[in-house]
Amino acid sequence: MIFEGESYFFLGEKRLGMKSSCIIIGLWLGISAGSLAQTITIISGHTRQPLPFATIQNLNAQWAVVGSDKGLYSFSPDNSKPGDSILITYTGYEPQLLIHPVNQGTVIMKPMNGMLRPVEVLPCRGTKTGRLHNLKNGKSNTNLGSNEEALASWAAYIPNPQGAKGIITSVGFSISTKDIPASAWKAPFKLKLLHFDARTQLPSTPLLNKEIIVYPQSAKVVTDLSEEWLRLPENGLVVAVDFFYAGEEYVYQWPVRQYKEDGSYVDTTMNTYGAKIKAIRGKTITGKGFIYNYRKNEWHALESYTGEMLAPKMEIRIKYCE
Repeated sequence: MIFEGESYFFLGEKRLGMKSSCIIIGLWLGISAGSLAQTITIISGHTRQPLPFATIQNLNAQWAVVGSDKGLYSFSPDNSKPGDSILITYTGYEPQLLIHPVNQGTVIMKPMNGMLRPVEVLPCRGTKTGRLHNLKNGKSNTNLGSNEEALASWAAYIPNPQGAKGIITSVGFSISTKDIPASAWKAPFKLKLLHFDARTQLPSTPLLNKEIIVYPQSAKVVTDLSEEWLRLPENGLVVAVDFFYAGEEYVYQWPVRQYKEDGSYVDTTMNTYGAKIKAIRGKTITGKGFIYNYRKNEWHALESYTGEMLAPKMEIRIKYCE
């Protein structure tokens, strides 16, 4: 369900009382594999370093959370039971499907082949630069946010109508900081770049085989990607921003208007997480907007309760190449 006031809020997947256990920073307890309480460390098979904020999904209970910034995650009787299928994912790595209780204290994620290939640099002459965005006309006219469960992925398809060739140098979006505690709007995001599938009209495979963790420092969030040497796809790309639960300090209360199917509404408050992303809707959008459903593991179009298309307002900077 989506709430509308001046903002649209995603109701996150159920964390089953994991407010304190979702982000755990501590020592591995060395508990036996047969125990229901267990902490695992998720590391890269390439660098042997912890993978921060990896996504952990319980396919039986249909919830998804993230590990800590140290690559740690704790199972307990409150969030898992014996025999549950646990899926661990991280962009650029092969998914790991495990059965709870996990029989290992360290989960090693295997890099995908494409992640280890040398970057093929596209020759660029001159210094001409430009930008692509998904705003057709007007200004940002709404916001996208998440409740305290804080697992949502908002995405925008940014077309490349002229088929321009170039290198993506940065990605930018804006957040709303008005009436939000400073500690709350500094909650981190995951930034992902994906291909756009023209056949299905949905986000597709990763364009960048890594996850970028962004800690906002101001209302304008710009991420430098010049060192990645990413070629701009001929048909454009999808930029996704993941909300994820990174601590109680990022939760606060916010007034919202909850609409019902008959068009009536109730004004209430909800526990909200982090900042809200400035967004656009309806005829102001060039391209499309999407949301990722972690229960079904699929993308679908992002719309308001009236059927209007929604999308986070996004901009990419490019360096043109011949």
